[in-house]
Amino acid sequence: MRKSLSNQNGNYVLTGTYENVVIDGAQANVTLRNVFIDTTGKKKSAVFVQNGANVKFILEGESTIKGDNVDKDEHESCGIEVGVGTNVIFGGEGTLNVYGGRYGAAIGSWGTRINIDAELRRQVGTVTINSGNINAHGGINGAGIGSGYHVHCNRIVINGGVVHAYGNGLASGIGTGYGTSGGAMHVAAVGEYDSGHIIITGGEVYAAAYERYDLEALGENYASVDLAALNAADPKHHSAGIGGGYGSSAPDIQITGGKIVALGSNGGAGIGGGRGTSKLSHINPEAYCANILIGGDADVTAITASARKNEFATGGGAAIGAGRGTFDCGNITLTGNAKVKAISASASPAIGVSSNRVPCADKNNPPVYPRTLSISVGNDVTLYAVSMGHYAVDKNAISLSIDENYFGSTDRWFFGEDAVAINDINNAKAESRCGDKTYTVPVGSVSLWANIIPPQPVIPKANLKIIAPLAMAVRFEDGDVKYSGEYKEVEIGRTYEFQMCSVDWSTRTENGEKKVHTPGQTFYPNNSAWDHTNHGIYSDDGVGLRGTVVYRVTLVPTYGAQGWDAETKTFTLHKGNYVLRTDVNKCFMAYRFYFKNGNYGKQTGIDNVVYDTGKYPDHVNTVDDFIYNKPLESLSVNLPLGSTVTAKAYIKYVYQTSAQVYVEIDSEHQDRCYTDYYWDL
Repeated sequence: MRKSLSNQNGNYVLTGTYENVVIDGAQANVTLRNVFIDTTGKKKSAVFVQNGANVKFILEGESTIKGDNVDKDEHESCGIEVGVGTNVIFGGEGTLNVYGGRYGAAIGSWGTRINIDAELRRQVGTVTINSGNINAHGGINGAGIGSGYHVHCNRIVINGGVVHAYGNGLASGIGTGYGTSGGAMHVAAVGEYDSGHIIITGGEVYAAAYERYDLEALGENYASVDLAALNAADPKHHSAGIGGGYGSSAPDIQITGGKIVALGSNGGAGIGGGRGTSKLSHINPEAYCANILIGGDADVTAITASARKNEFATGGGAAIGAGRGTFDCGNITLTGNAKVKAISASASPAIGVSSNRVPCADKNNPPVYPRTLSISVGNDVTLYAVSMGHYAVDKNAISLSIDENYFGSTDRWFFGEDAVAINDINNAKAESRCGDKTYTVPVGSVSLWANIIPPQPVIPKANLKIIAPLAMAVRFEDGDVKYSGEYKEVEIGRTYEFQMCSVDWSTRTENGEKKVHTPGQTFYPNNSAWDHTNHGIYSDDGVGLRGTVVYRVTLVPTYGAQGWDAETKTFTLHKGNYVLRTDVNKCFMAYRFYFKNGNYGKQTGIDNVVYDTGKYPDHVNTVDDFIYNKPLESLSVNLPLGSTVTAKAYIKYVYQTSAQVYVEIDSEHQDRCYTDYYWDL
């Protein structure tokens, strides 16, 4: 079945199987719900967005979209074709598996193996990903997300979601496809194929210049890095993980949030430019000036792998920067609180420009070595940079701006000049103003700059005293449980969330084993019956009962009176009075259970709170006493406000009924500290 939305604005749901979908000039919200679209053999894109359409795809369930990737069949095809002048946004929480057609991107533009006229190369609109799980696999020489073979990229924005993007052949994972058709031939001047703008503000992004079957050395979601195994795979793809394809220009890349892992290959950067091959590349050197900004709270890992001997000997691409065979790299800026790993499994720097000399066509353009225009690293950046055959960072950059706290008594660790002396790769020591630090260095590395950052400011702390009602505890957001009279170390100025909990009164576990508590934890130190080293605890594994209401407490560094905000349920504690009092009506209510027809021979219980600890003083507890809830004839228990608890009624310990009791303050007697509950028995 075909689907055409020609100038049809509105909301649509696609589910089931379609031959192809065309969205022409429409302003539409299109839900992809377990849809399957496959144009194999039909010489067209599976989904085609054109003529200024603005489309939001909402992902539900798991959908698969396939372009026509039939071998040796020249045609325009990709998975989701985003035509020039259109805008496509992805949202929702579902999964989308999308595959490019032959020479086309999975999401972006079609491609062709023929070098086309310049005015025809701009074929892709704007792609934005806000959420969802997207797995994008480019067609032959097409990017995962971006452009196809011989086509410009445009603007790609990723704000959230989980994205896996794989280039195919000589294309990048996110960016451009294969750019030049002639390599060293005079078919196309390298750099004429524009890599556009790539902006990442959040989410998880895994982008590679090669498919998953080449990535076994990296583990699940590239969790580990075995450079030797990675190089042994000989990926051969000459393109960036995020950035330029083979022979394409370097893009402008801005990463300010999210977790990003980018894998370049055989002359392509991890993040930056693809490999430039044409001997005419000197005609347009500025096209390769990759401008890369990594900042905010971004967590970035960039890796470039090169297996061929000539690549390792003469230099591949940088992990972050330019690819091999280009002129000068542009501006590389690392700022904010970014965490950056840059690993070059080649003879080029981890950050900067390829160490390989620039190819030139004639004697009027003698070979030169490229340089980076500028490298800037802010003083709060956490950086790990390593190269297997060069300086960790391009020290020959025209402008090099790095906070002095990154350096030790010498810059040898930063630039790697003496790093060949490292003989214990698991205990390489780097000097810094923060003192000696020990790092693990990949096998074969000859250059290191790792995590040398200035001291962080000291955050003032205080001990917060906890006051809790009888048989109750306070559970903080980090899982720490505190009882009345105990202290918790907290940061002044920070807000902590907590919940109230009713403890389990039993002295033993359900297996009859005695419970273990920290010595000194007591409800009433002078009353051994309530010494909860032996009696009354809460834990997340079903011991006790946790309330559903979330409270907050903030410590202020100035003197003043304790404050309470009922709307946000926040306690504000001032200097000199860091005591969290939860024994107030804001946090709990005592419930007393009775029977309307008399209490004799009748019992009340609450799961995980009240267990039988003996029918009479001389009773010896057995395992059977703790398997079942055996409640009490007279039950008064403190319960967390806002919670719904399951109470049960028994007659002579035989279960009769249960009730969902919502714990609240008596609306008519709001100062009252207890509530009477009557069973209709």
